Amino acid sequence: MRIFITGGATGIGKSLGEMFVAAGGKVGVCGFQNPSEFDQLPNGFSYYQADVTDEAGLKNAIDKFAQDFGGIDVVVANAGINHPKTLIPDTQRGKQVTLVNVMGVINTFNGALPHFLSQKSGHFVALSSLSGLNGLPGMSYYGAGKAFVSTFCEGLATDLIHQGIHVTCVHPGFIATGLTSNNTHPMPFLMNQEAAAEKIYKAIIKRKTHLYFPTIPALFMGLLRRLPRNLYFAIMRRDLLKLRH
Repeated sequence: MRIFITGGATGIGKSLGEMFVAAGGKVGVCGFQNPSEFDQLPNGFSYYQADVTDEAGLKNAIDKFAQDFGGIDVVVANAGINHPKTLIPDTQRGKQVTLVNVMGVINTFNGALPHFLSQKSGHFVALSSLSGLNGLPGMSYYGAGKAFVSTFCEGLATDLIHQGIHVTCVHPGFIATGLTSNNTHPMPFLMNQEAAAEKIYKAIIKRKTHLYFPTIPALFMGLLRRLPRNLYFAIMRRDLLKLRH
């Protein structure tokens, strides 16, 4: 299997890539850093320099990977960023979060689609988040971007199945990676990245359309989504869950 993972040099993406390599897969990862910074990537990884916000550059990286390995089976839009919580939304940082987390997914999909259509097969995977299910304190930009990813993938899953293309949307809770290392609020059911990657790996192999985990936070966030909005706002504005910075 030939897998291309954005943001795959670190965190969940790296752990996921290692699992595919262990199963005999060929893994390509991309990042905006200079290739020399990733000399220590695991055996079986190929590095392609590309920024997910640069549509042309990312497409070139995906094309090069497909050329190097004779095609491409799975593309994982894993790259994402966040910024520290502030009492007042930080619009400048929020714009960058949106650019990476939304346009990065779109650019990844746009780079992969021509290959999938040509092959009449393929699997597009995108990382959303449980935080995309509700508007949470201090996370308006991040949550909105992840909500877009969820809806985007749901639409793609209905549009592309007749082209032999599968779509999986992953909604993790709190995962112990660099993205969450600076959080000062409680992170219940924090999961290590290897355990998270294993769940994602199994969902990809089974071609699931969606994955929500850990189970209890997923159920809780689903319950919050179903609350009358007046009750939801009463809970969040009082910060009863201690989520505010």
